[in-house]
Amino acid sequence: MKVTGSPEAAVYFQEGLLLLHSFEFEDAAEKFVKAQEIDSSFVMAYWGEAMSYNHPLWKERYSEDGIAALEKLAPTKAERLALAQTPLERDLLGAVEILYGEGDKKELDIAYKNQMEKLYQKYPEDHEVAAFYALSLLGSSKSRTADNNYEMGAKIVQGIIKENPQHPGALHYLIHSYDDPDHATLALDAANSYAKVAPDAGHALHMPSHIFVALGMWDEVINSNIASYEASVERMKEKELDNDARGYHAFKWLMYGYLQKGEFERAKGLVYDMKKYCGEKPSSKARAHYIMMKADYLTESGDWTDPIAQDTVNLDKINLLTKGVQIFTKGMAGGQNGNKAALTTAITELKQMESKAAARMVISSPAMCSGVSRYAQSPSKNEVNSVKVLTYELQASLALLNKDEATAEKWMQKATETEAEVAYTYGPPNIVKPSFELYGEWLVSKNRKEEAAAQFEKVLARAPKRRLAVLGMEEINKY
Repeated sequence: MKVTGSPEAAVYFQEGLLLLHSFEFEDAAEKFVKAQEIDSSFVMAYWGEAMSYNHPLWKERYSEDGIAALEKLAPTKAERLALAQTPLERDLLGAVEILYGEGDKKELDIAYKNQMEKLYQKYPEDHEVAAFYALSLLGSSKSRTADNNYEMGAKIVQGIIKENPQHPGALHYLIHSYDDPDHATLALDAANSYAKVAPDAGHALHMPSHIFVALGMWDEVINSNIASYEASVERMKEKELDNDARGYHAFKWLMYGYLQKGEFERAKGLVYDMKKYCGEKPSSKARAHYIMMKADYLTESGDWTDPIAQDTVNLDKINLLTKGVQIFTKGMAGGQNGNKAALTTAITELKQMESKAAARMVISSPAMCSGVSRYAQSPSKNEVNSVKVLTYELQASLALLNKDEATAEKWMQKATETEAEVAYTYGPPNIVKPSFELYGEWLVSKNRKEEAAAQFEKVLARAPKRRLAVLGMEEINKY
């Protein structure tokens, strides 16, 4: 991107731009601020800092920080635009102003996308404009199936990659466009290239695993997330940061990779490491990841007698689904150990939580590449339905303990019907025990093989080569 400013400041700006494309937002902001310190008239450095406070695929916007960054340049929008040195700078600055205007973030994301579409038409040869337009398409989409934004975004960045195979934004956004089993092969080359293009960016090292998970490439998932997590630890040490700088997201995906290979001791070690980090700094981020990692480990390994199954953390500032997973895990542990009272208590708690959440529910799509929200938000319909699935699964478990198999099957069917309505987030499942898998395993135990196969096929359509579903199919095909 050609920008107006001193050559020394421009170096920091370009570094910030690369980090921005890799969603290393904090480090990007530092680079843009450094450019401002060197050249206070560097208009685009203020644009870049403001951009770093809006996270379109994570559904986050830090408005006060974004507005403050812009106001450092000049107190009003008109004054800021007047300082722009070129039409492109003025247009991009005008676009970011939209993100920090009055109104709901979803509405502003759409308005920003519409403005970026105009800039894409105005500057058809500019790769940065094209990349940020593609990102705005993804960020303003309700869901993968609600519109054609994902396909449009993919086509745009494919055009960039054709001319510049090492553009970090284009590679990154193509992976996001295609991180599902139906499209993942189309981004495999991008996945293999992206980590090499941005080898020091933890998020860039993690992102290829979105494609690898969608294809069931477990060794690659493991290697990708080892590299990502280690990069985050190096950054933490270099900047003398606390445990929240650890790449917990990559840590969780790494554990999931081990689980899918049946390497339970390695996975268990990571859960206990996460318990330690959570104890050292029990932030909402750490607690949320510990809840989900513990649940994944217990569900996948079946190690319900481990003391960790009864371990709980404070649920303050944790999102609805993650709260539900903690309650589900404790209830399921009780059920696996014959404790009907624990199951009943968990069912009651989930029902109460779901009822309260439904009253303040918002219609929205899940944040991408998060899996676990960084903070408590108004619950989405997706989250409420996911909690319903967890509740139905526990009700099925209680019915089985009561030797009422007809009622148990009714709850399992209800769980699968509800989960079918949940928009799927590719990666480690947020509904930690997919209801199709639970139902399939029960059907196998009843020798209802064809019905069981149909359930496992639904799991594998969403999560290719998922270990427990594969084992279920192998059990069916034994005889």
